[in-house]
Amino acid sequence: MTTDPPETTSISAPTRWVFLDSVVIPAGLFLLAWPVYAWLNHARSADLNYFVPLADAFIHGRWGLIEAPSWLNELVPWHGLYYVVYPPMPALVVLPAVILFGPGFEQAWASILLGAANVAIMATVLRGMGVRRGPLIVLSLVFAFGTIVWYSAQAGSSWHFAHVVATFFMLLAIRACQLDARTALIGLLFGAAVLARLPLILAFPFFGAYLIDRAEREAADDWTVFGALGADRPPFWRTRVGLRHLLDLGLPLASGLAILMVGYFAYDYLRFGTPFENGYALIPGLLQEDQYKNGFFSVLNIPRKLYALFLTGPVEVGEFPWIQPRQLGGLSIFLTTPLFIWSIKARRPDWFGLGAWAAVVLTLIPILMHADPGGAQFGFRYAQDFYPFLFLLTVRGLGGRISFEAWVAIAIGVLINVWGMGATYFDWWQ
Repeated sequence: MTTDPPETTSISAPTRWVFLDSVVIPAGLFLLAWPVYAWLNHARSADLNYFVPLADAFIHGRWGLIEAPSWLNELVPWHGLYYVVYPPMPALVVLPAVILFGPGFEQAWASILLGAANVAIMATVLRGMGVRRGPLIVLSLVFAFGTIVWYSAQAGSSWHFAHVVATFFMLLAIRACQLDARTALIGLLFGAAVLARLPLILAFPFFGAYLIDRAEREAADDWTVFGALGADRPPFWRTRVGLRHLLDLGLPLASGLAILMVGYFAYDYLRFGTPFENGYALIPGLLQEDQYKNGFFSVLNIPRKLYALFLTGPVEVGEFPWIQPRQLGGLSIFLTTPLFIWSIKARRPDWFGLGAWAAVVLTLIPILMHADPGGAQFGFRYAQDFYPFLFLLTVRGLGGRISFEAWVAIAIGVLINVWGMGATYFDWWQ
């Protein structure tokens, strides 16, 4: 008599690899970035922590603060309350923590946690692009420790936390595009990113390009991932898309975005009596500062901002560490992340390439025209508004492989960011 072999509970090799790539590696990257960011912060309280008091105000049914702490210098006094001018999504993100831990919750903790989550999400996005395991881990580590997202995550102040939150939702929106998720969800995620950093509304061409590409793929029964490295997508000018199908996809996305934007306009109306006043111009004394002599936005600011974005370098000093970063004004993005140079090679004229480059260029317009240089920062913090797109273009320019020259650029970028974090930890600022 024969018996059947006992059933085994072992996981098949392909399943193990999927679990490794989709769960273990992102989780491992998160668990690496989180303590490093926390150690660098070394229990410093985030200055300018507007979002925790704002979340506490929301909990108590108010749109503004009942008092103005001395360390919050950009509040708008209006009809008996003090209003935070920044978009409210970061406050909504920390709201559950404020409910649990009270108004003493440290905003930097949320920034560190979410910043580490961004590293894990980036790894998932890179996997969606088809990047192999080795380069995926390296490039995820570059994102974590070879760009200025490291500084912003550990700083936790409201300016930097807003970038962390915006990056979180934008990466989720990009991942949702890769998964061809419901377009209403994509619109909501995009809108959440915008309500952390308003300039990101100008990233809409990326999502418009996605809709066109998806409509074309669905019509052809082609389930290639949007932006996949090995995808042989036709040039954008050869697109043949039915208008009805495009509307079926686009209207839910626009509705998801509109829900949050209407909510933001209603928020401004409830505070200031008009949906078109966000409060920036009402900050006492702000418009009297010299940097705003030409208004909030002016073409006269473009040369100075271009210099800060591409050409600003460190300052020489006569003692260790001999060169120091500027705490005000930042450093060139090609100095803090030389690997971004490879984005120039991402010239494939498909909808992903067109949408990503259009998002970078359009998002740059208000950044370059804005009068404010960015305050305390390492690197040029405003550039993080388009970092998700620029990073993916860089990966596309690399072709998913890391050449010797790319390794050199990675090493330089990581060393410069470690130097910058040394300035943060030991106060080596010029």
